[in-house]
Formats: sequence, C-alpha cells, structure tokens
Amino acid sequence: MPNLIYVNEGTPITWKNTGGTELLTLTSVATVAGRQGALHDFGVAARSLEHAWRAWVKFATTPVVGDVIEIYWKTSDGTSPDNDDGTGDIAVSSIDKLKNLQLLGFIVVDEASTAPVFTASGFFNIYHRHGSPVFWNATADSLSSTATDHGFSATPVPMEVQ
Repeated sequence: MPNLIYVNEGTPITWKNTGGTELLTLTSVATVAGRQGALHDFGVAARSLEHAWRAWVKFATTPVVGDVIEIYWKTSDGTSPDNDDGTGDIAVSSIDKLKNLQLLGFIVVDEASTAPVFTASGFFNIYHRHGSPVFWNATADSLSSTATDHGFSATPVPMEVQ
C-alpha cells in the first residue's frame, strides 16, 4: 500500500510596513510605480522548496475594474541581486528593473471601491538563499497611505510522506 503524502504548512515569512518578518513599505505607492521588500535570508539549512504566496493591497482612490498590481519575486545569492535597485525596502527605479524578476501573478481589481483589501495568491518555488517580493502598481490609482493595508507572505508547504 502506498504512503500518503500530506502538505505540512510551515510558518509564514511576511513582508509588511510594520510587524512583519521583513520590511515592505507599500504606503502611497503611486500609479506606474513600484516597491520592493527587503531581501530575506532563508539560510543554508534544508528548507521547503515550495511556498504559497499571498499579496494584498488597498487603494487610496477608487480603482478601475480590470486594472492590476503586478507581483514579482527578486532573488540574490547574497552578492548579485536580480536587479541593481539594492537589497532593502526601496522604490523600484524604473519598470525596466522588473525584466529579470520572476512574475508571480497579479492582483486584479474586481470592484470599483476603496473599501476592500484586494488579495491574490499562488504557489512558487524558492531556490535561492535570498528573496523578496516586488510590487508594480500598473493601475490608474495610488495605494492607501495606511501601513496595515498592504503586505505579502510566503508560507513553506513541504510535502511529508506518512
């Protein structure tokens, strides 16, 4: 009889303006602009390859249905990051700095309202020791100025044979 394989969810690594594992300041990010979180050091010990990601934002002004926030993953070996915008919580210097990053997905605006927290999620693999999320605001509206309205999490989901 074959063994069952379960998902054994780990502790999320979070990027937030306050209270996260790493810093990510998405407050008031303007239209056609981006922000990257501080690189997280996943260490050299064995760890899960697969991770579930979740990203969330809120808008300052009423967004247009169908507009998107693009979510990317930036990696580094500790010396050479995927772009030269640095390794900390910093503004993306231009849209061209996204070209060498891994596209994770999109938060698609599904309601013309500033009330909801817009959220998207998915799965990805983390192969490199250092990594961080990068948000690009491709909408026609700025993000909220409230720090707790935005964030990103990466939760390890290793497979476990039982």
